[in-house]
Amino acid sequence: MKAVVAGISPSAGIYAAEIDGSGEYVIFELLDTDEPEIGDVIVHSDFYSLGGETYKNQTQGCSIEVYVQNVGDRNTARHMLA
Repeated sequence: MKAVVAGISPSAGIYAAEIDGSGEYVIFELLDTDEPEIGDVIVHSDFYSLGGETYKNQTQGCSIEVYVQNVGDRNTARHMLA
C-alpha cells in the first residue's frame, strides 16, 4: 500500500498521509530523525495497524520508525494536526 504525506504538525511531530487516494488518512507520530515532507510517498503493507511500525519513505529512500495513532477521514486528520 502507498500513502502520500498530506499534512504535518512540526511542533508535535505528527503527520497525516492519505492512503491510496481513498480519502482515509493514517495519522502517525515520527519516532525518527528522517522527517517526511509534504508529497512524500510512504509504503507499508498495512496502514491500518496501530502502534509502533516501520514505514518506508519511497521518496527519500529511507525507513522511518513511527507510532500510528489513528486512521480516519480528512476531518480527523485536520483535528489531530491542530
